[in-house]
Amino acid sequence: MKPFLEGVIRRFAVPILLLLISLTLATTALSNDLITARVVSVTDGDNLTVIGSDNKQVLIRLHGLDCPELEQSFGENAKEFTSNLCFGKIIMYQMIGIDRFDRTIAAVFLDDGKELNLEILKAGLAWHYERYSKRQDYADAEEEARRAGIGLWADAKPTPPWEWRKDKRKKSQ
Repeated sequence: MKPFLEGVIRRFAVPILLLLISLTLATTALSNDLITARVVSVTDGDNLTVIGSDNKQVLIRLHGLDCPELEQSFGENAKEFTSNLCFGKIIMYQMIGIDRFDRTIAAVFLDDGKELNLEILKAGLAWHYERYSKRQDYADAEEEARRAGIGLWADAKPTPPWEWRKDKRKKSQ
């Protein structure tokens, strides 16, 4: 029996040790991805400004969704909803990238652990921006809000903000 146990220990000790090291590193890397900051400004439903522990301002564009512009129906509602959830509060965000306007694209997490991006979609105040995000939970949240007719989905044919911006550019030329 003793040689059998030694063989088992020898055979599985290294893979188990490697697994434990990998899990530790993955947890550390994941926790380093979240940045803590205070929301100091909400520009509209999907853009905000935060100040981190280094006292630097960061412009954040919420990942995976597009809220109506302020001049559109429900644009002010989206801004108010976002403000009510996060303005003046400590949030954590995960940076996903930088956009062409030098804004940090991020998923934002509220102090109760909920994801701001997802909450806006659930409230029916944004479109899931499928072009930039393939997250199924975002698509499901938009679809559920559509079916329930809440937020901007109360309108028969709401105009997506990217189409509204395109039309506005055409008119200004």
